[in-house]
Amino acid sequence: MSEARDVMALLAAIGTLTLAITALASARRSPMSRPLAALCFVLFGWNFSTLGARAFGGDALPVLDSVLTALSPPLVLEVVSTFVGRTGRHRAARVAAWLWFGGLAVATVGAQVVLPRGAGTAWLYAPTWAASFLVAWAPTLALQCVLLVRHLGAATEPSEKARTRTMLAALAIGATFSTSDVVHGVGLPMPYLGSLGTLLAAALLASSALRLGLFDENVPARTAVYVAAMVGSFVVAYLVLFRVFAQRVAPLAIGSTIVTLLVVAVARELGAARTAAKQRAEQLIVLGRFSAQMSHDLKSPLTALLGAAQVLDGLADPQTDAERRTARELLALTVAQARRISVIVERYDRMGRIELRTTLVHLDEVARDVARAHGIDAITTEGDGALECDADRDLLESAIDNVVRNAAEATREGGDVRVEVSRRGARLVVRVTDTGPGMDARRRDRAFDDFFTTKETGSGLGLAFARRVMLAHGGDVTLESAVGVGTTVELTLPSQPLTGATG
Repeated sequence: MSEARDVMALLAAIGTLTLAITALASARRSPMSRPLAALCFVLFGWNFSTLGARAFGGDALPVLDSVLTALSPPLVLEVVSTFVGRTGRHRAARVAAWLWFGGLAVATVGAQVVLPRGAGTAWLYAPTWAASFLVAWAPTLALQCVLLVRHLGAATEPSEKARTRTMLAALAIGATFSTSDVVHGVGLPMPYLGSLGTLLAAALLASSALRLGLFDENVPARTAVYVAAMVGSFVVAYLVLFRVFAQRVAPLAIGSTIVTLLVVAVARELGAARTAAKQRAEQLIVLGRFSAQMSHDLKSPLTALLGAAQVLDGLADPQTDAERRTARELLALTVAQARRISVIVERYDRMGRIELRTTLVHLDEVARDVARAHGIDAITTEGDGALECDADRDLLESAIDNVVRNAAEATREGGDVRVEVSRRGARLVVRVTDTGPGMDARRRDRAFDDFFTTKETGSGLGLAFARRVMLAHGGDVTLESAVGVGTTVELTLPSQPLTGATG
């Protein structure tokens, strides 16, 4: 039985370390990456110290075991809160968990200093420590289950439901099995199943990362295999470290920290390489779409310019008044279209640099023009006073167009889009509301990130560009969204002239 337990602990350590590195190496900046990686590092250390304490003995490893056990519950709560997008609403519960379990971890270390040699270690196995853990773990676990069950009920996408079920299963198995080790400490005859629970939970989360996009993308299987192979070398390093310093707490802690930092550095390097490759591909896609849009805008004036040039070529030496009049008209058209091309190129250049050239702009007219271009007629203007502001009309129009286009594409398969312009004190607001599928909490958190998109053909620059334009005007962009309800984006900017604006 003891050998099987050691094997489970070793496998659980390898599995959790592999998942931690995979999370840190995810190509996208998923909000799940960091909390899940932190939890997996702690679970890895816990399983490895449990294995080391039985294999090598000594006083240092049981202390490390207990400290990491105490730190696990608040990290699990961080992972679940991030997954359901409730980190802000349950801040008090998270702070309370960190205070309680963090205090228990500090007390565990402090007991080794204050109590006589042997007494501090004995306290780790006393019912008092286990009871202190369980009295806070029970409500923490209940809260996590409630959050996941509610999120499952609110989810509408099959993929999100699958991810939530996987997370629930991982929590149920990992928490139940791991708690058995602590319950054993209060004197109840429970088997030691913590390592088995950790291994099964890690396997479930790994499958979610590989197949269900837990990190907002599916992790390639070859990446997971590469990471697992790399983990083997780190496990050997930890084994040597634990074998040499099993009897000494300080060297063991320092050595473990150094190896762990090395693991994190390797993971981040791998993640940076994958992120760079991903961003290069995304930037090429965006460049292609940007070029296609510029080509579309230039096509009309270039066609007119070429047509005028061809006619002028046939009128190289006009003889009659009619021919001379036609030549003058064509020359005027040529100059006008050349200027138009220059304006288009200059506008794209300013769009890239967010360079403001402000004039007095009627915001309701700009919003109405954009809405009509997308087939939306309902523009509601509310509030007293003229809806005027000093702004760069081209950039402002592009920002509003990006937001309205996102809303129109979100409701392409059914739904409505409403554009409203209003005054709120000294601010003007363009409010774009759609009744599309909406976004869950994790996607809302990343909506303004460059290159983040929920559409297969999206560039991921719409909201990010709109926010940069609004900030340059002294305004901002806010977003509210719920799955199955829709999305509302508000663009706000000051109605008074900007101080020091360039004209």
